[in-house]
Amino acid sequence: MENKIVLEGKNISVSFLKEKQKKLLGKERQQVLKNVSFFLREGECLGLLGESGSGKSTLGRVLSGLLKQDSGSLERQGRISIVFQDYSSSVNPRFQVFQIIGESLDVLSRQEGKHFSKEEKKGKILELLQLVGLKEEHYHRFPHELSGGQLQRVCIARAIALAPKIILFDEAISSLDAHTQVQVMDLLKDLQEKFSFSYFFITHDLSSVSYFCHRVLFLYQGEIVENLEVDKLHKVQHPYGKKLLHSIVELKEA
Repeated sequence: MENKIVLEGKNISVSFLKEKQKKLLGKERQQVLKNVSFFLREGECLGLLGESGSGKSTLGRVLSGLLKQDSGSLERQGRISIVFQDYSSSVNPRFQVFQIIGESLDVLSRQEGKHFSKEEKKGKILELLQLVGLKEEHYHRFPHELSGGQLQRVCIARAIALAPKIILFDEAISSLDAHTQVQVMDLLKDLQEKFSFSYFFITHDLSSVSYFCHRVLFLYQGEIVENLEVDKLHKVQHPYGKKLLHSIVELKEA
């Protein structure tokens, strides 16, 4: 039986006032997203691939609730967490690791009316650290005492501490070196298999999509121009998708 849909967007459109028009009458708007529709199944990783300015970050803001679409609908089943690209600026530099992750547990406590004792909270944080491949020795460390890969693992632990159904990754591995990217993607695959998370993976890198995702959407100038299973990427028709695919083939042959 096919897995149920946990996230669905229908005809989502977003526009912004053009910068030079903001103080003028007769304001002109720039269309950023144009009737974007998609769905995400339980336990699936859906990649959203687009170049800079394609509208992918805008769609991410809509999905996370940070931005309201002009038109269209968005239906979400369960809680959503976010892992951002810039792991260093997405955490408080004055917080130790246990405080960074503990913030999510505090949110979960308020939302579900649960109370964690001090011992329970510490145990949960240590469990989360272990899940993302970190150790008890990282518990009291500050962000500057961690490598980029370790800090992004802390951010992943913070995201799953909220017990989400869906995790949104907004260019979440693009700032890491290639070796660490693969390590983090392998970790995320393991977590998905264990907890049946649904991933919405925003990126500009087709290589990571082909390694990590089940299906991919190509976003070009605010519109979805392709929706393909990853193992059917060779059937891409749109010129933008073909260009990306050819660039990967050229890299492999180089």
